[in-house]
Amino acid sequence: MKHVYLIAALLTACISLWGCSPAEREVTESATAGANENTQTENHWRVETPTIDEHSFANSNEVRTPHLHLNLAVDFAAKVLSGYVEFELEYLDADADRLVLDTEMLAIARAEAYTNGEWAATDFALGERDSILGTPLSVSLPAGTERVRVHYSSSPNATGLDWVAPEGTAGGEHPFLYSQSQPHYARTWIPIQDTPTERLTFTAELRTPPELIGLMGANNPPNPERTGVYQFESRQKIPSYLMAIAVGDLDFHALNERMAIYAEPSILAAAVAEFDYTTDMMAVTEQLFGPFAWDRYDQLVLPPSFPFGGMENPQLAFLTPTVIAGDQSLVSLIAHELAHSWSGNLVTNATWRDLWLNEGFTSYVENRIMEAVYGEERALMERMLDAQSLDAALPNLSERQQVLHIELAQRDPDTSFTAVPYTKAQQFLFFLEERFGRDTFDAFVRQYFADFAFQSLTTAEFQDYLERELINPNPGQVSRNEIMQWLYAPGLPSNAPKSQIAAFERVAEAQALWFAGESIDISAWSIHERLYFLTNLLSDISQAQLARMDREFNLTNTQNNSVLSTWLTIAIAHNYEPAMPRVEEMLTSMGRLAYILGVYRALAATPEGLEEAKRIYAIAEPSYHVLTRDQVEQVLGL
Repeated sequence: MKHVYLIAALLTACISLWGCSPAEREVTESATAGANENTQTENHWRVETPTIDEHSFANSNEVRTPHLHLNLAVDFAAKVLSGYVEFELEYLDADADRLVLDTEMLAIARAEAYTNGEWAATDFALGERDSILGTPLSVSLPAGTERVRVHYSSSPNATGLDWVAPEGTAGGEHPFLYSQSQPHYARTWIPIQDTPTERLTFTAELRTPPELIGLMGANNPPNPERTGVYQFESRQKIPSYLMAIAVGDLDFHALNERMAIYAEPSILAAAVAEFDYTTDMMAVTEQLFGPFAWDRYDQLVLPPSFPFGGMENPQLAFLTPTVIAGDQSLVSLIAHELAHSWSGNLVTNATWRDLWLNEGFTSYVENRIMEAVYGEERALMERMLDAQSLDAALPNLSERQQVLHIELAQRDPDTSFTAVPYTKAQQFLFFLEERFGRDTFDAFVRQYFADFAFQSLTTAEFQDYLERELINPNPGQVSRNEIMQWLYAPGLPSNAPKSQIAAFERVAEAQALWFAGESIDISAWSIHERLYFLTNLLSDISQAQLARMDREFNLTNTQNNSVLSTWLTIAIAHNYEPAMPRVEEMLTSMGRLAYILGVYRALAATPEGLEEAKRIYAIAEPSYHVLTRDQVEQVLGL
């Protein structure tokens, strides 16, 4: 998934990182810098949780829920899911007499226990709500209880669900529903043990309007008929944050026997043209890091309100339509979400303190995929741009946030999604690759995925494994102190790898010629070279130079959203009026945080711009996801 850094134009330039790219998936654009360090409410500091995961009330140390069944109806008019969830129980404590689940804004109707071959009502109680963790739900377990059912409905304001009005879709005729469960939002649409420490299989029955297709992050039947009733099965164990649901007017295109693309009819052809390289990416990833462990790998293109680049839901990766550039220039995001099928989905961080185990390995595997499919030069350019974004991010983060094994102390887990678990962790893994050699390190990573398949682990457990399987068998390559510095110290170690690429040197030379008044030909430049040109401009660029650049490089009218968002921040900072109409058009047509947040920040830098930003936000707000609204409102002081 998820692949976000809130730091200015460089951020929006990044292509292979979350906010700038794939990792958004993954849910991080909500990542915040040091400014959010002191915004926590008082009561969550006093919450006691029963397991190593500080972000769950679940008593999974006493009773586990290894399998769930969902039976839900989708009500677009009321914007609610309603029905029940049923859990099979596994007792770690034979005397346990209650099951504690995580909830947030759920209306609990009743609970039932299956005991001695019969269902019967059982007592339940909701505890005190915490501003970060939500509300614990305690269900009584009579002696011999084998299963539990909870009947409930979600709130129209559930953070984990986005109910998109028809006008917010590509087709403009039907509504759309999609979920975003990472990091701790599954509890807003399912009462669940909402912790990555635990994993479960699931089955589900979903009832939808008959004209729409229903999908889940499971083994979806290829090319489903529009019946209004859909059944699903996930045979592989997943953590709760990978629970996913989507309902919309969708068409289907098979890439091969186990891979397909779902999208609204009007954009399916463009999506297929953009993402057909996923089959090649799959082949090289299996060759490098072991067999794909899931039944299918389907991709779903969501409406433009989706806040992130993608979300790695197993068997149904969610993708933003903003990545469809027409030239496959932004498909590192596709590589990132695919890489999560190994790192994150297969081997999972046990807590959100260990997020780097998900995102760092994914960013590393993503870059290896890009190198194998598109060549070493492109992969190195993406690493350099990511490194630039990390360098820009670190001064805006507290020392606590600069540490890979981050201390959260029940802070909002969204605040852990910064450049650090993505790019600093990626650099750590490239550091290990350089020290041990690619062949040795590849064998280690492949074995790591095999040894911890369908398990969750902590940083300490990974460190033990690293020492046992890589460092000790290869003495003299890396010291324990070096590992400790990477994992537990803020900032970047002095031995962090430095990528150099001649293409960027050529861009710098061409930029100097351009500013000297000469014409340059950028028609053969990659997206990375264009972004490097824009993110390394002189600060005193003139209006005439901006106009010439816009005219020669087609910036204001570009269809590449990464270039557009970078250019618009430059145009706003320099009061380049011809680009201003495109600012409003962009901000009111998409909700991807990696692209819009830098533009809002640029507007908010002046009193006049702040008022303009508030005016535009008033228009755009109804179409934004709640996570997008939260971040934009922080920028605008609303």
